[in-house]
Amino acid sequence: MVGVIIFLGSAVYMCGSYLIWPSRYNITAHLNLAFVFLAFFVPAVILENQNDFAPELVTLYTELLIVGAIFYVIGLFTGFQIKAGPTSFSFDVLETKIYERRVIRITKILLISGIIGETLGYLLMGFVPMFAADPLAAKFFRGPYAVPAYVSAIYLSSFFILSTIVPIGLMIWYQNKKKVLFLFLIVTAVGLMMLSLARSPAFSGIVLTVAVIMSFKSKKLFVAFILLIFGLYAFSSVFYFITGIRDYSEMGFALKTDHVFWRVLSSGSNDVNEQLDFLRYFNNNPEWTYGQTIYGGLIPGHYYWNPSVYTLRVITMGQDVNEVISGGVRLPAPMWGYVSFQWPGAAIFSFLSGFARGAIIKYTKYWVNKHKSLLVIIIVMSINIAVFESLPYFFILSMYTIPPILVFLFYMFRFKLK
Repeated sequence: MVGVIIFLGSAVYMCGSYLIWPSRYNITAHLNLAFVFLAFFVPAVILENQNDFAPELVTLYTELLIVGAIFYVIGLFTGFQIKAGPTSFSFDVLETKIYERRVIRITKILLISGIIGETLGYLLMGFVPMFAADPLAAKFFRGPYAVPAYVSAIYLSSFFILSTIVPIGLMIWYQNKKKVLFLFLIVTAVGLMMLSLARSPAFSGIVLTVAVIMSFKSKKLFVAFILLIFGLYAFSSVFYFITGIRDYSEMGFALKTDHVFWRVLSSGSNDVNEQLDFLRYFNNNPEWTYGQTIYGGLIPGHYYWNPSVYTLRVITMGQDVNEVISGGVRLPAPMWGYVSFQWPGAAIFSFLSGFARGAIIKYTKYWVNKHKSLLVIIIVMSINIAVFESLPYFFILSMYTIPPILVFLFYMFRFKLK
């Protein structure tokens, strides 16, 4: 029963929008299904990893998830009650054909710029994470792979530009196969991102495009997509495991050999163990954030209250985070609220997160029903993920969301391009 509570209490933040929009057009929820299954259902329900922790710690964890889920759902339905209507965004104002021509021109410029910038970034870094002696250290710029700030700025800005517009470029090619240049640029962009070992951004654009095409085409293709995304996530976990990028020594089940199939399958997303570990260390030495992690991720460098730095600092008990090969621990809204303002924070953070999600879904539903162009729809979905998605996750704002926001200004508003 505890495992089911952990699963449902965690899944609501990623797939809870089904409660207000149970539709095959709810793309963002579909994209999270496989992750939720591998990251929470398998560890908590099948493997019962929570049994490796003290009962009082598991109780606190489940109570936080229950309280958070209740307030999140209340916020979700409240936010969905807003009235969605016309906006000043370009895709709402311009004729579809005119807007599509503008999108094609903008996307080509940004793809070429991003590819040049990403290539320059690798040259300035002097290494490629995929081929480095220590791939994980290289991926996170740790130890001997540390690079100057201006180099990481060029590399990461270009990376996020590419990951943002890949689905748009791919949809342009899909709708007009004669535009072979776009296919070449997309293949090049994805290849460059794969070299960074950032598997999610590298492939998420392709998956998003496939999701939109298959979900909007027919119900049969929608079902096929759901099966496909489960297969892709499973393959990704197994690939990381067999290549040695992930191994047992890096996971919370280091010495366990039971249920090997399920352990390997969930090895890429060990969230339940990591969240319980975080809570254990936090309880031993509480360091309340008082909301400082809300803006901490917007400050360059390893700022003290950067959300990733904070979670690493808690679980490593003061060890130099510059030497820790990790991007931090993923925490749900109630846990961020709890470490900020204790139990009132858990409830408030969850409600605000749900409210923002509900409002976004209401507008997404409005735009999807209004526009029939798959290119416009993929732009709407991409804007949701890259721009509006920061609202439900206001407690972990990141400076890396700024490049995608700047990119989408060209898709959302009308600027004169010569």
